[in-house]
Amino acid sequence: MHSKFYKILLLVGLGSVVGVILLLQMYRFAVGPQGVEISFPTLSQVSLTSSPENAQCIECHQNESPGILDQYHDGKHSQRGVQCLDCHKPLEGQEKMTTVHYEVQMVAAPTPNNYAQCHDEAVHEFSISAHAAKSWYPVVGAEDFTKEELAKYHLLGEDGKPLNNGKPNVIRDVIGKDASALSCEACHGIGKKNDDGSFGDCRACHLGHDFSIEQARQPETCGQCHLGPDHPQMEIYNESAHGTYYAANKEKFNLGAPTGTLTTKDFPSPTCTTCHMSGIGDIEPTHNVSERLKWNLAPPIATIRADGRQNRQTMESICLNCHAQGTIDEHMTQAEKIIDLTNENVRKGQSIVNELRTIGLLPGSTMSTPIEYLEFELWHHEGRRARFGAIMSGADYVNWHGIYEQEKALVEIKAEAEEMKKD
Repeated sequence: MHSKFYKILLLVGLGSVVGVILLLQMYRFAVGPQGVEISFPTLSQVSLTSSPENAQCIECHQNESPGILDQYHDGKHSQRGVQCLDCHKPLEGQEKMTTVHYEVQMVAAPTPNNYAQCHDEAVHEFSISAHAAKSWYPVVGAEDFTKEELAKYHLLGEDGKPLNNGKPNVIRDVIGKDASALSCEACHGIGKKNDDGSFGDCRACHLGHDFSIEQARQPETCGQCHLGPDHPQMEIYNESAHGTYYAANKEKFNLGAPTGTLTTKDFPSPTCTTCHMSGIGDIEPTHNVSERLKWNLAPPIATIRADGRQNRQTMESICLNCHAQGTIDEHMTQAEKIIDLTNENVRKGQSIVNELRTIGLLPGSTMSTPIEYLEFELWHHEGRRARFGAIMSGADYVNWHGIYEQEKALVEIKAEAEEMKKD
């Protein structure tokens, strides 16, 4: 009797184990992150519960563009039941963007207005950041903006007129629209104006259809745009102690930690988002990448932002998770001396070039003589590099790519000006 009972108990136990294994495998192949690795079409939580239109989206794209579905099944949207048309369904004001795709009305490229249905706070923070309208303005000037938008996004000068006289960055005119489309606009398009009146593209950082927070937190994602001769934050980060630690210990980072819960255990060294966006300690997360910055380092003459001193306190609260206040104060004091030096050098170069214009030795059109390129790069390249290097601890960019290059350029500008005066 006991033997029979134990046999039944053993069979029930084995059956339970097998059942659990089968359930785990079903999860793995259906909605788990490994589901995309199998060879036959996968089913997400969405496809199991979706409307006929959404089911058709999944069925068709599984055959026509499976890469999209692979990413989608791997992401949290799919796992949490967010359906295709939750993002791609047209909203009021998106009539110009709406197309009929297999008898279904949709917007091919959702805008922040679509995402605001679920992420309204993040969209608002993004909209007032330098990644939105302020990013788009330099490549198009005022032509894409209404008067109300220029005022709303602080694109008017103290005189009430559009910044830079409403013109795009001078280099955009030098290289032309075709070159700009695949260069300047490729990065500044993160803030491009959409046909529904919104500005920006969330997919610039949350790439693909998985919209991974882990991906957005990696420095390499920011490095898509923040690199090169005029804003080499990626290169500076890589040579800094922060970047070196990250590169050597990437496996220690919990890049997928839930928003608002980050500690130094998750991020033992900061990535770009740790300092500029993430919530850590008592600091709340934000999608406004300018919210923690004291200085505006990009213009010819670097200036302190309107809320700059308060912003610095917020940034230092993040630094204090790893550094002593004395260390922070010493670094920032030295960095601001470099910023002042770059401003001084830029003013010297501007003074020489402006004198040549005043006495009529420079033509009316800009960027048509060597000395104008030297003066432009004095701030747009060398000045910025030294400033970013100083703040982010990139010694090579402070000196050899920064102050040294400025000093060299000033010698060349002076010599060029003297030759022009002789002629």
